[in-house]
Amino acid sequence: MKTALTKLVDLNTGEKEKMGILYTPSEVLGQVDLWKNTFEKFKDRLDDIRSFILSFLKKNKTATAICAGAGTSEYIGYCVEGLIRKNLGMPVNVFSTTRIVTSPYDIFIMDFPALLISFARSGNSPESIGAVEIADMLDYKIRHFIITCNEKGDLKNWAEKKKNSFAFCLDKGTNDKGLAMTSSFSNMVISAQMLSQVFCFREYSEQFERILQGGKNLLNTAPDVIKDICGLDFNRAVFLGNGSNFGTAVESHLKLQELTSGQVMCSYDTFPGLRHGPEAVINDNTVVVAYISKDPYLRKYEEDLLKELKEKKIGKAVLICCNKIDDVLKPLSDFTIEYDPDDALGIIDDFTPPIFIIIGQLFGVFKSLELGLKPDTPSEAGVINRVVKGVKVYNPLRYRESEIFEIISER
Repeated sequence: MKTALTKLVDLNTGEKEKMGILYTPSEVLGQVDLWKNTFEKFKDRLDDIRSFILSFLKKNKTATAICAGAGTSEYIGYCVEGLIRKNLGMPVNVFSTTRIVTSPYDIFIMDFPALLISFARSGNSPESIGAVEIADMLDYKIRHFIITCNEKGDLKNWAEKKKNSFAFCLDKGTNDKGLAMTSSFSNMVISAQMLSQVFCFREYSEQFERILQGGKNLLNTAPDVIKDICGLDFNRAVFLGNGSNFGTAVESHLKLQELTSGQVMCSYDTFPGLRHGPEAVINDNTVVVAYISKDPYLRKYEEDLLKELKEKKIGKAVLICCNKIDDVLKPLSDFTIEYDPDDALGIIDDFTPPIFIIIGQLFGVFKSLELGLKPDTPSEAGVINRVVKGVKVYNPLRYRESEIFEIISER
């Protein structure tokens, strides 16, 4: 089936180079197929992963988990913290690696065991290494679970040398070549979902086939709708999500913002949270994207907020993304996207972020092109790069007022 996305992917190499789309559209389109590879890789290492997690939990009855990453990698944590909390029975916090390296004493508690789950596409950014090194340096009871897309990355190499670490490396195809993380994000979310289900993997296996089909369905229907929306004149967007899809909303706001080089400024929130001030950003040049839950309890909050937007007549357009649009939601939207129109898949909300995030990625691709930018390298002035460079990470143990820290990593 030809879509606005497959048409980009099918262009010849010369045309792609001229438009700056050698990588990003193909990576968005190909990510669902890579989910299968991620699933099989995890399944192959299931016994080892289960043993690592079980050993940690048995020895540390009061353990906590910390999900860490920088930028997009941080937002994976928001998509899976609920799953980890519910299924592994651990308190969970999400902290950026940038916060860990700058304020480590605010993060770690002396003699309190923690599982530091680190997410990284390349594993080569200074903060990726700095965060794990500082965690070990402070001599806390830390174990590391590394999820990365680069088998030759610094983070993977670091983990393999440490007895308190386990590294799970994804298929090399997930190591996106474009500036923005797309396939890498959804595949690391899938990995983290499986980590949370390590003691009930059979149940997840049944859900996974449905997740796979939901992703395929979305790739068949969403591109044309989103291309049409991106043809509208807007310079703001607000993404809304509850539960696990709060993380989807956060990541979506970054995707559109970075792929348009800031020409479209974006915000995110939960549905009820929008009322507490952030609703002020919605004007006549704003597109609102609503990730709707299947759960009837969550959906009531979502419907109420959408009704309020309709009554106030604010925003240029509202896009509702859902498993199936019903008679309540339809009049509250200007555009709709469904991933399960026949209501046959029954995917629980906790597992929908890899599906819904494709929408945020498509917004980034098509609006970038609409603005005359190149999605692979949208920052014409080189303000942002694929791998962060030039950051110095200092040794917190050597801190003295008015003295410079000892540099422990610089890239």
